[in-house]
Amino acid sequence: MDRDPAVDPEDKETMPFVPGSRIRPDPNVLAKRVDNEIVLVHLETNRIFELNPTAASLWDLLGTGSTPAELEERLALEFDVEPAQLAHEINALLRQLASEQLIRAE
Repeated sequence: MDRDPAVDPEDKETMPFVPGSRIRPDPNVLAKRVDNEIVLVHLETNRIFELNPTAASLWDLLGTGSTPAELEERLALEFDVEPAQLAHEINALLRQLASEQLIRAE
């Protein structure tokens, strides 16, 4: 996902969600797969976002309503990365998606 220079997700180390909460796409977001990437359009802000293949894999899992732990477990099967690094990357992406109001917790 392209980063907004005004919002740096690396500035915060805490998750924006309560552990165990189910994270889903915000209902005001349209997603369209283009090859192995996903383009998101937030209908209220008219902002457009492009997710790279890795972020697109995470977005696909959010469609079923996943917890951060479930995301880590499922993405660990898909990507060859150390568990701590994977958790950090997932948390950073979730923080960024949350800051843009693209996802919500239930």
